[in-house]
Formats: sequence, C-alpha cells, structure tokens
Amino acid sequence: MAKPAKKQFVVFGLGRFGTSLAKALYEDGADVLAVDKNMERVNDMDAFCTQSVCADATDERVLQKLGINNFDVAVVCIGTNVESSIFITLMCKQLGVKRVICKAQDKMHKTVLEKIGADRVIIPEEEMGGRLAASLTKPNIIEIMSLNNFRIVEIITPEQWQNKSLIQLDLRNSEKITVILIKRGDEIIVTPNADCVLRPEDVLVIAGAAADTERLSRKATESVPEN
Repeated sequence: MAKPAKKQFVVFGLGRFGTSLAKALYEDGADVLAVDKNMERVNDMDAFCTQSVCADATDERVLQKLGINNFDVAVVCIGTNVESSIFITLMCKQLGVKRVICKAQDKMHKTVLEKIGADRVIIPEEEMGGRLAASLTKPNIIEIMSLNNFRIVEIITPEQWQNKSLIQLDLRNSEKITVILIKRGDEIIVTPNADCVLRPEDVLVIAGAAADTERLSRKATESVPEN
C-alpha cells in the first residue's frame, strides 16, 4: 500500500511564532516551505524545513512562481505589518490555497482577515487566555496552538523521562511526538541535540497529533508553571 502524500505547508514570516511553527511542522513529517524577506532568517531555517526562500511575498508574481496553489495550508505569520498580511492572505485565497491561517495583531486586523477569506485567525493575546483556562482545568499540559489534528503543547518532564537523553527515549518512535524546545530556568534550548538529558524541572514544548499529546498529560506528574 502506498504511503499517503505528505501534507504541504507554506509559512510566511519567520519571526518567533513563524519559526517555531515551521520547525514543528517539519519535525512532524510535513513538507514545509518557509518564506521571509530577511536573508539571515531564511538561512537560519534552511536545516529545519523542506525549503526556505528569501522573497517578497507581497509580489503576486513571486507567489505564482512558488506554486502557492499546490499547498494544502498557508500560514501567514506577519502580525505587525497589517498591509502585507492582508495582501498575502488575499493572494493565497485567490490563487487557490485550500486553507489559509493568519496571525493578527488585534481584533480589527482579525475582522479584515476573516472578511477577505482567512479560514482561521489567531490573536496571540486571546490564545494566551485559552492557555490560562487550560492550565486551570488540565494543569499538566498547556496547549500553545492547534492546527487541524496537530498540536504544540507544554508539559513538565514526565518522571519516566527524567535523567535520560533524547536519543535514549527515542520519543519520535516511542511516543510519536517531537521535542522542539526545552525551557530550563531562564535558559531556552531550541531544537535540542539527541544527547540532551532531560531534567525533572524542564518544561518541554512538544509537537504531535492531538491524541498523542493528550496521552502525555496522564504521564506528567507536575503542573506546568505559569509564565
């Protein structure tokens, strides 16, 4: 039986949100095209996505050349430049992208994006409210974001993972999840190496299917601390 085709994502804007999302999608097995006007950001992403491109995505000819209509999902992570995010969203919809998800800086921005066809709009401040509610009702795991059946969550290192390296745990195979970063006190370890040993107090940011991340909440022994 042939393997199902990988889902294809294009991520516009490689700030903190866009970079984390692109890396997590790629680690979860998706094909990811990362696009930004900043060459340094594009170069930094080269090893963490299928392809990274330095380009002005507000140019319709650039979007056509990238073959945007072939992607399943476009994520527009340009929250500060309202005009650019609106234009890119509109062009993605007009060029036939099946699903367009956007980051907005406020409710007015969100309203405009929804009116021009965005399938989902995220305002980070509102998402934080959802995280707080989740932390009160399900304190061992906090959802950072959800995209279809894909989730990124925070979890305290489960007891059975403590003092073991990532290569020992082989979480991609044993738990079907990916550790995309570790919060260790004031230190943040992005894309930790395989020999990184997990400590009891580590807060892990993990990505995977909803069922797999939900299962891990039952393995956690402590509540995730508030930011």
